[in-house]
Amino acid sequence: MHRKFLFFCFAIGSFITEGYGQDKDSIILYNGQVLVGAVQDASLGVISIDDIDLKMQNIKLFKIKKLIIQERFKIETVDKHFYYGTLKTGDREGWVDIHTLEGISIPVHITKIYELISIDANFFRRLDGNISAGLSFTKSSNIGQVNFSANIHFATKKVDYQLTTSSISSIDTSKLSRDNEDAQLFAAYDLTATWFLAASVQYQRNLELSVSRRYLGLAGAGNRLFIKKNWRLLAVTGITLSQEKSLEGVNSGLLYEVPVMIQFNYYQFRNPDIQISSTQTVYFGISEKGRVRFNGNTSFAWQLIRYFYLNFSPYTNFDSQPPAGSGSTFDFGIIFGLSYKF
Repeated sequence: MHRKFLFFCFAIGSFITEGYGQDKDSIILYNGQVLVGAVQDASLGVISIDDIDLKMQNIKLFKIKKLIIQERFKIETVDKHFYYGTLKTGDREGWVDIHTLEGISIPVHITKIYELISIDANFFRRLDGNISAGLSFTKSSNIGQVNFSANIHFATKKVDYQLTTSSISSIDTSKLSRDNEDAQLFAAYDLTATWFLAASVQYQRNLELSVSRRYLGLAGAGNRLFIKKNWRLLAVTGITLSQEKSLEGVNSGLLYEVPVMIQFNYYQFRNPDIQISSTQTVYFGISEKGRVRFNGNTSFAWQLIRYFYLNFSPYTNFDSQPPAGSGSTFDFGIIFGLSYKF
């Protein structure tokens, strides 16, 4: 009786262990290393897995020999195709089979995967981004300053959310000066693999251009112009409603503009390991005819060690008709910082 009981416990334990292993995702690298855990997401040539022993790991796609993912993902490839399903190892090294929810199997090279977004994961597992802090120089102050920025991405089956914030401050005669601030929540709703609806809310502050604060709301549409193996180019346009207040306390009232936004991302993981992201936006005034504004931000990130990057980020701002009290139509800055990617 005692032996039967032990055998029964052993069988149950083996069954549970086997089922537990089958629920885990697997990544096998060309160097022979095996990672087992839960894949979080993939973007810009990197896949994240919460390994049961090594915890969170970011793996470059070109290093992966075999990939098995149990959970359902929204899968975007570099040829602008969307799929919903799981990933199983293919017949050839470096390939996977996408098993769609409709029961179709589609082979694809692992490096052709542009983005993976979990359909089943909870809120926190869908978050990714980076935070950065460092020193900067701007035209407005002509002195060194401190800066802070953050970029957080969250995605669902149909909608992508991007939260970006940045702040540049200086201390002069024991007083804190908030010289430049920007915060934006951007959302994109997929219509097709190429086209998407776009909306955003934004806050801006720029002392050089006499902007005490500016609130903006955007509604429009965008297109994924190019998605390649290691870069992408997006364009967005629509209508913008804004309201601004100058440093002299003058309110503008409601302003209408037509924005044209271009967003570029590039990544390279071999000699050197760098990432480049750039957003350039031109606003054409409707309420104030002849007014043209331009905001440009570019970030160059060079990986130092695993999750830490050295950042070099120039930015420019132009306003042909700045608010009252401004003695300049142009502002620029250069930001140096250290960022942590999560």
